[in-house]
Amino acid sequence: MSMPSTNIMQLQKLRPLGALEQFSSARHHLGFYNNVGLSAAYVCPTLRLADLKATIFCALAIVIHRHPALSAIVLDEDSNEPYFARLPEINLEDAVTFVTRQEPVAASGRDVELDNILETQHNTPFKEGHGTLPYWRLLIVTSPETEKEFVASFIFHHSLGDGASGMVFHRDFVAALSSNPPPLTSAIVLPANTPLLPNLEALLPFATPPVSTSPNPTNLWSGSNIIPPTRSNFHSLTFSAKNTNHLLQACKLHGTTLTSTLPVLIASALFSILPDTFNSLECTIPVSLRRFLPEPVNESVIGVYLDAFSAYYDRTPEAHFPWLEAQRSRGLINDYLKTNGEKINVAKFKQIRDMRAFFLGRVGKERGTSFDVSNLGIMKIEPEEKETWKMGKVVFSRSAFVSGSAIAAGIVTGADGCLTLGFCWQEGVVERGVVEMVVENVRVMIESISEEMRGEDGMKVEEATR
Repeated sequence: MSMPSTNIMQLQKLRPLGALEQFSSARHHLGFYNNVGLSAAYVCPTLRLADLKATIFCALAIVIHRHPALSAIVLDEDSNEPYFARLPEINLEDAVTFVTRQEPVAASGRDVELDNILETQHNTPFKEGHGTLPYWRLLIVTSPETEKEFVASFIFHHSLGDGASGMVFHRDFVAALSSNPPPLTSAIVLPANTPLLPNLEALLPFATPPVSTSPNPTNLWSGSNIIPPTRSNFHSLTFSAKNTNHLLQACKLHGTTLTSTLPVLIASALFSILPDTFNSLECTIPVSLRRFLPEPVNESVIGVYLDAFSAYYDRTPEAHFPWLEAQRSRGLINDYLKTNGEKINVAKFKQIRDMRAFFLGRVGKERGTSFDVSNLGIMKIEPEEKETWKMGKVVFSRSAFVSGSAIAAGIVTGADGCLTLGFCWQEGVVERGVVEMVVENVRVMIESISEEMRGEDGMKVEEATR
């Protein structure tokens, strides 16, 4: 791809990066972490393949105009004072790639072909065409069997947006598609001259958290020591709407939630295959801070507004799924939420003067966390969007993080009611066979829980008909 030359120093300066944004900017520059992705399946009964490109471009132009972050890139990423600048234009021909599937779409289980496409994307940083290309790209994955549907994979730089931002993009994208916008006269989009939203630190001034009093677990498993460079692997797992609903019912029956139960599911899966010498696991749980922030930040904007905290799990002798642990997880999450945004763990990033030196200083040391679980929740679409365009399965995927958790799980429930878990890990940190066994054990546990709930439902029906 040949890009026109751009004098990046002449780009419109927007604002400096906040500490949390610098966290992702520095690791991107070092090759420690590349990007985030959210993919969604779209269906339109009246869609024609010949009109697909023009349709995508028209809707995408609307979304770009709505969100100033989509025209922002980071300059001086290799310094201690990086800042956002606005691209003067975005050529949709360069930002959007069309890919044709070679295999039929998988309704549930694992979609190997899509996993491979996403894995390639998460091993590709935003360094080519710097100053010309945006810090995001959109892949449109079509199927040879039908021209009525496609998968849109939105891949973006983490300093532009968090996982919730991916949900915002797709909600606005399907709304734009449903609005039947007029055709564009050019593939060149001129971004609106809209200010970038404030960073987290400017919106929610917070004190540096006190020194952690978290447990000091013994025999903690966290994969290998921290080693660069990153090479991301990705493996997804999708459950039917019926199994997803049964899992949600089971969580409710046992006094917990899906977000609280998922870390316990993954911890149980790990303990079942790890040697008995490992007795503890540390799970990082990201939390969206949008509920605590003032306007203009809300659930409809693109930006980086999140925190994270740790939960610890010990090996238990229980033969059945440990619902008590899931209840304990719910308590930990509720305790965090009760702070109302007053105790933010990422506030400690403000004390890091040189983020790049911070990351490089961790190379060769033990990895702090075992796994992380980020649940984006349910993709909810407004009723008016459902009449023409329908969104189905959604997949949350990410790059592996050199100094992050050994395994990362991105969770999302699509508009079709199907739960998808996306596991990523760094090559050389965890063996592929280990992750595949974890994925399989999670599948077996969820299907077993679903089967038990089917039995519960059957008993209720039987009792009601007596």
